[in-house]
Amino acid sequence: MVLLVPELTFLTGLSDLRKNNRMLKEVMWEMIQSPQQHYQRLISLLCRVRDTPEASRELERWGLRLDTDIYKTQAHILPMERINLRHRSFLPAEELGWHREVAKEVPIAVISISSWLLIYPKRVQHLAKDLLTAMRNNCGAMGMQVGQPMVQELRDDRIETYVRTIQSSLGSRDKVQLLLCIIPGSRDDVYGAIKKLCCVQTPVPSQVINAQSLTGHPGKIRSVVQKVLLQINCKLGGQLWGVDIPL
Repeated sequence: MVLLVPELTFLTGLSDLRKNNRMLKEVMWEMIQSPQQHYQRLISLLCRVRDTPEASRELERWGLRLDTDIYKTQAHILPMERINLRHRSFLPAEELGWHREVAKEVPIAVISISSWLLIYPKRVQHLAKDLLTAMRNNCGAMGMQVGQPMVQELRDDRIETYVRTIQSSLGSRDKVQLLLCIIPGSRDDVYGAIKKLCCVQTPVPSQVINAQSLTGHPGKIRSVVQKVLLQINCKLGGQLWGVDIPL
């Protein structure tokens, strides 16, 4: 048994923030500061300590003095690696991200989807229709082909309904490449049940999408769908990109 002193413990996590998109964006913005922004904040903190009489006196009492700049040293800079796709290679941008190029070019190896299941609750059927349209509109640039899915519309979003429908659908078909499920909101219980069923009991590649991620402006939805297609391609055995670093 571990006994925690309440006055010395702090609540962590973002569970309550998920409902507040504005606050979540602010938290994420704080977490992904660039090195230059981190540096400026440290310098600002050091200057505040220096210019605050109470802080200066406390440091003097301990015989300490803080420099107003951080220690600098020359680091080893690795050479930029070239990212290889099927038809072209490129160097990543300064922020070291290449999602845009991968989403608009043909990957090294592409697996098309011809036999797959789409399962969703009835109340999000409009989102399922938009998802299917967006997948077909964006798959061509990646060299993928997305065929017509076998659709199962659920009357509710209970765990038992998902599990029973998935078991029935997979049991009545010989070969299913992929199971794609839309769940309403951040339902960890539903997600866990689907993954346990698809990873342990009836093995099949699966993709679970939060319905909330399919709402918003077209640019946001297109970005979500592109990422989903890239994930699906990997799960089915495709290869998105490579580098020339030898083994």
